[in-house]
Amino acid sequence: MGRSTDRYVSLARILAIIGIWLLAGSTPARALASTQAGDVPTSGTSDPLREVKALLGSHPDSALVLAKLAAGHLNGSELPWKKAQVLMVLGDAYGANDEAPEAMAAYQQAQLLLDEAAGIAEMDTSVILAKVDLLIKIGQVYYELQELDKSEALLNDAMGKLDAARPLLSVPQFNGRKVMAYNNMAGGYIHRGEFDLALPYFRQALVMNGPLGNSRNESALNNNIGICYMEMGKHDLADQHFLQALAMRKQAGDVRGQAQVLNNMGKNQAVQGRFQVARRYFEEALAMGRSINSRESMVISLESISTALDTLGEYKAALKAYREFKALGDSLNNAGTRTTIARMEVQFRRDKEKKVFEMEAARREAEITHRRSLNIALIVALLMLVVVAVLALKVMQGRVRNSNLKQETLRLESGRLAAERTMLEERLNFKDRELTANALFLLKRNELIAHAVDRLLKAKQGFRPENQKVVQDIIRDLQAGQDEHDWKEFEAHFTRVHTTFYQTLQERFPSLSPNERKLCAFLRLNLSTKDISAITQQSVNSITVARSRLRKKLQIDGEDVQLIDFLQSI
Repeated sequence: MGRSTDRYVSLARILAIIGIWLLAGSTPARALASTQAGDVPTSGTSDPLREVKALLGSHPDSALVLAKLAAGHLNGSELPWKKAQVLMVLGDAYGANDEAPEAMAAYQQAQLLLDEAAGIAEMDTSVILAKVDLLIKIGQVYYELQELDKSEALLNDAMGKLDAARPLLSVPQFNGRKVMAYNNMAGGYIHRGEFDLALPYFRQALVMNGPLGNSRNESALNNNIGICYMEMGKHDLADQHFLQALAMRKQAGDVRGQAQVLNNMGKNQAVQGRFQVARRYFEEALAMGRSINSRESMVISLESISTALDTLGEYKAALKAYREFKALGDSLNNAGTRTTIARMEVQFRRDKEKKVFEMEAARREAEITHRRSLNIALIVALLMLVVVAVLALKVMQGRVRNSNLKQETLRLESGRLAAERTMLEERLNFKDRELTANALFLLKRNELIAHAVDRLLKAKQGFRPENQKVVQDIIRDLQAGQDEHDWKEFEAHFTRVHTTFYQTLQERFPSLSPNERKLCAFLRLNLSTKDISAITQQSVNSITVARSRLRKKLQIDGEDVQLIDFLQSI
């Protein structure tokens, strides 16, 4: 009668939640809060996923119906990490119904979504916590399949991510996940029979859970600590922890958890030879397992009952329990489940690689589009710059023409002598500019030759020996033919422009050498030390020293008189 009533209540909850969704016109994923996996909220909440978590321990079949309904309402507008959390709850529901392959499939879908979300918001705490929760959940699946190495690797990965994100998380967020990870890590030690190594993990988790007040975690930890003490022969201590765990699970209405604790309490009595007491615990656990159709719990209870009945001499009842145990055990068939999950792992890796490839292709396409847009913008900017430059040139040409017209008018007005004087000054200025341009041409030409020589010298080492001599001859010709002829041509042109400069210089300072007269000519044109260095192929230091000596020969004392100003005054 009690079992039927529970199912009616569960059905009423499902119908009420479906009605809320239909009236609100929204999907359950929108109401999802980023709660820690394993939290058991109070019943009566309007959040369907919280309702699923509340039903996992007492009505796992109803929880699975609600979880499937929530997953079916997912749509493209939801954030990836929110979709992932819905799928994680669906995986929890499958796990509570002993459907490990289906649970793994849901977790793998969630993992693909979280990988997508991580690229969008890597430092979002919701994404970080969801990834940690998922690693713990998948580790739990492997733990239940007794693939302990895989389980431990996933748990270590989860704790590494958790420690890396510690500055971003609150104390409840951090401690809650640590409790789950420690609990599952210690479970691996229990499977290996290393109970003394498991106990410190459970105790540390119990301390960290204290401020959180999570009764579900506390009951699980007390149950596991009881197992350690039972295996270590400390049966009274084991009973104390089992009773604490049982009381908490009764208060929470966790039927599956109560059956688990009762099975452990029965084993604790059996190892002490109290088979009648153990039998009562096993039978009570079996009844609870039947009420929620938990095959895993029923298998454990039936195996234990058959052993206890056989010891008590009730062989027919023992055989009946053993046959039922065998039938249920074959239906679970962990070996087949592991094979299925192994195939799923291969397919998951392929799907993940495909998704990574698609994301990389999309990224490259976006990058190409961005570059194309940038190139178009650059071309448009260059065209606009050319148009502006042409317009500016036209304006400047107009201004020059207007200036020439005004100067011509002034020349006509100032008379013939003024016009001739202006013309001569114009010509002199033109020749001066032409001379300066010639010097700059020599500068650029020598720089180009020097650059070519440097490149030939660097490249010569890679040529064949018969080609190195040819390259060396070219270098020698370039270096030899760039100075004397150019200087004579420059000097002749300079003399035509500044007819009295050399004559005055020779009369006033007859001790000047040809190179010093050459330096005077360059300084007369207001060339810098660097420019003179490039033209004459001498170092900047050499030109600086030559300038210092020239000042002494020109009898320039003190720093008040500039060398260039002195030469331009001659």
